Amino acid sequence: MKVLFSIIIPAFLVLEISVVAKEVSPPNIILIMADDLGAESVGCYGSTSYLTPNLDAMAASGIRFNNAYATPLCTPTRAMIMSGLYPQVTGHRGLIGKAPEVRMSPQVKTFGHYLRDAGYATAIAGKWQLGQFDVYPDHPVEMGFDQYSLWKWVFEGTKTQRYWKPGIWENGKSVDGDEEVYGPDRYSSFLMNFIQEKKNKPFFIYFPMALTHSPFVDPPARALDSKQNPDLELKKQQPFAKMITYADEIVGNINALLEELEIADKTLVIFTADNGTDRNIKGSRIGDLVIPGGKGSMTEAGARVPFIAKWPAAAKDGYVSEQFISLVDLVPTFNALSGIKTEEKVNGLNLSHYFTGEDGEDRDHIFVCYREDCFVRTDKWRLHDSGELYYIPVTSNEERYGEKKKESEKYRAKLQVILDSYEMEQYAVEPKAKENKQ
Repeated sequence: MKVLFSIIIPAFLVLEISVVAKEVSPPNIILIMADDLGAESVGCYGSTSYLTPNLDAMAASGIRFNNAYATPLCTPTRAMIMSGLYPQVTGHRGLIGKAPEVRMSPQVKTFGHYLRDAGYATAIAGKWQLGQFDVYPDHPVEMGFDQYSLWKWVFEGTKTQRYWKPGIWENGKSVDGDEEVYGPDRYSSFLMNFIQEKKNKPFFIYFPMALTHSPFVDPPARALDSKQNPDLELKKQQPFAKMITYADEIVGNINALLEELEIADKTLVIFTADNGTDRNIKGSRIGDLVIPGGKGSMTEAGARVPFIAKWPAAAKDGYVSEQFISLVDLVPTFNALSGIKTEEKVNGLNLSHYFTGEDGEDRDHIFVCYREDCFVRTDKWRLHDSGELYYIPVTSNEERYGEKKKESEKYRAKLQVILDSYEMEQYAVEPKAKENKQ
């Protein structure tokens, strides 16, 4: 199978996005990525288990993408979204190892590099987990970020806390919190201060949230806590439910600050997630349909994620897009929106026209790589490299999440052509230290 950096394949999916084309200036960009949150867990995607009023309002005033995909696990997605390269190209096909010298290589160009070099002030806060700060203290700067406040993950041989009493590495220093400090509050405050400081110049924020990854522990008390779904199946999941609502509130606070500073119109805000919901969360519902978490599985629940975009200067209010979008597409898309030439070869497509309404090449399929496996997905079918063929139309949640195998020689042949266009390089599933010491 061969890697194509610019894939041209007859479209199986032809859908028109009705966004009005407008003349817009390069926007500020805020990319928020939740940790372990499948699309089925967000209200505007039909969830009847969790409360997400701010995300629902964001979708109602922006664009909600019904068919957005990541990979099924943390590291592959985090390397992919930053680089615009598929996991088999970066080598990050599974979880990054905990050996001190293992990290994502600074030689891989990221959206941080592109936007910083173009004059954007850049910042990141939340979960990094692409290298250890006691070994590589300036790793975020090397990857394109001017300022950062990040969970330490493993530091001096010990795994630190991500929520209460968090271990935090901020702009080259340890700024750990005590028992009264909640990590996600520190990260959101850091970024909101950054927005206030940089409001008069272009800025790019990447906010890979610590929420909603396990351990499932109650966040600080909020008024909405008492309104969570009381279903018996969810009683053991109440902390997770509260964590979702807390993450939603953080998004709302950021959007409110943009309005207060009168820069909302020129700021593109995106909310997405790195992979599906934790598999210990078994009772998430869309109406009567129960959808167990799919994290780590090569399934719809494992790779389908929410993707909500709000950019008042360009996007049509409340539009629901059925177009495919992959997190691998964000590097070339951000570059195009910002007037930047993508100099490196990337696997992602420039989908800036999804936001501006201009003409452009639509994505007609999804490719997902995780560890030794991969699949391609069109609007009705999914073919795995193992040979399994699934019928999973996007028009029905029951069929989408049903994982129904079905045989079709016609569609098997069509998807096989796409699958064969990707080269699955025999990189180590976990990159070796010597490959990542640059």
